[in-house]
Amino acid sequence: MSILNEGYVVDVPYPTFVHRQAMPVWLSSLAQLKGNQAPDLQKPYRYLELGCAMGIHLNLTAAANPMGHFVGVDFNAQQLLVAKEGIQSTNIQNLEFIHASFEQLEQQDLEPFDFIVTHGVWSWISDENQKTLLRIIDKFLKPNGLVYCSYMSYPGAAELSSVQKLMSEMSKNLKGNSAEKAVQSLSFVQKLGQQQVGIFTQIPSLNQTLANLAQDKPNYIAHDFLSEHWQPQHSADMIRAFGKQHLSFITGANIAEHIDAVSLKPEVQKLIQSLPLVTLQETARDIALNSLQRQDIYIKNRKKLSATEFEKALSQIKFGVMPHAPVHKSLSNNPKIGRVHDILPICEYILKLLEKQDLSLLEMAQSLKLNIQPLQLRDILLILVWAGYIHPLNPETQARFEQPMNAWMQQQQLAWRCIAKYGTAVE
Repeated sequence: MSILNEGYVVDVPYPTFVHRQAMPVWLSSLAQLKGNQAPDLQKPYRYLELGCAMGIHLNLTAAANPMGHFVGVDFNAQQLLVAKEGIQSTNIQNLEFIHASFEQLEQQDLEPFDFIVTHGVWSWISDENQKTLLRIIDKFLKPNGLVYCSYMSYPGAAELSSVQKLMSEMSKNLKGNSAEKAVQSLSFVQKLGQQQVGIFTQIPSLNQTLANLAQDKPNYIAHDFLSEHWQPQHSADMIRAFGKQHLSFITGANIAEHIDAVSLKPEVQKLIQSLPLVTLQETARDIALNSLQRQDIYIKNRKKLSATEFEKALSQIKFGVMPHAPVHKSLSNNPKIGRVHDILPICEYILKLLEKQDLSLLEMAQSLKLNIQPLQLRDILLILVWAGYIHPLNPETQARFEQPMNAWMQQQQLAWRCIAKYGTAVE
């Protein structure tokens, strides 16, 4: 079997990852909480994943959201065998997979979609395929539809550029499959780093970065570092490219990095807020955070919510407590939110409230009886969502695919389970 297809690794499967931040409830709720109109999840909707690999993410997402119709596309027929097995084993009825390249998909006649997501694809495909992907979004995304696009970004990826080049070049002269070549080439770079020469003296953290990378699955390392088209992106370039398709950047799905009060010092916040354009602000934020991977959300033909519509959204989006949330426990030493000391008592109280009943933001504001603005409370809730302790409720109440999908996950010895109440999955 050929190791590369159009410069992309195909001889070993992409690992089974699940991305809760790319699921409909997460995306729609976040868009509304940021003041934008979003797809109505109480009505039938359509969701497309470009580059779905083995389809584990899409199987779980479809099972947790029966109101949607989900379509996965991948050009690797071998990987889609696993994806389709989920449909056969669970008899799930709102999911289909298409074996096609992006070029082939563009020529198909499909119904438009409310959501189009792509994770782990953009930074590893050719310029031509990137242009095709944008045309697909332009052709198939409905007005007011949401796009989720994750990609490797600068400046965090800059220190890995030479490392990737060496690993890619070495792999052409090594034996074995791509996973084995990735392990061998990474091991060589680590040995070079142990000599403390050149770039390793200028970037002392690089050795630790490589050590962390070595802990990942070999297949993941292969897909991320042996592609011929390894090309991290600047967020400003991405925002402009998507803008040409009438897509407006609204926020990052990786919530913590886009709540400035959590991620940035007050002085840095003021500097970024002084910049007049979103492209400038996001580039400055990337520098301040040394961003390595971004998970951007775009909306087509953006429409802002009016004050009345925004208040309605704050009253309708309800939140519930997630399994294993640290209710009745101190969060002072919590690794996920412990550093945000001034809001810890509020976070602890919110978890206790939601243990008793599901509540909207405005209902929680009334219960808290504190002098806190709705936008401040919104950010606190989003921090708890990102930590995995609470989650917006799925507007639909059906759960007919949840049990068979979770049984199949168990058969596959995968740790993920879908929760229809929240339209998501937990590990």
